[in-house]
Amino acid sequence: MENEPEQNLADDFEHWPNEPATRNDLRILATRIDRRFAKIDTQFPAIRLAIKEESLNLKESFRMEMYKFAAVVIGTGVAILGLTGFFSR
Repeated sequence: MENEPEQNLADDFEHWPNEPATRNDLRILATRIDRRFAKIDTQFPAIRLAIKEESLNLKESFRMEMYKFAAVVIGTGVAILGLTGFFSR
């Protein structure tokens, strides 16, 4: 199991955990740690790309919402001015 480090260590070592580790035990452990870091290193570019894409989508979405808000404000202002001019005659 990936989330239980004590069990992983016990599985990696050829001997029981209370016995001294051999060079082979340490090589196995170092190889496993190296593989885990390699997995993590390959995930960072994918995460950065996903964040950048979401950021662009958020900017576009925000821009569209601002245009809609501006259209509503302008439309309301024109309607109020039109009604004011109509009733002031």
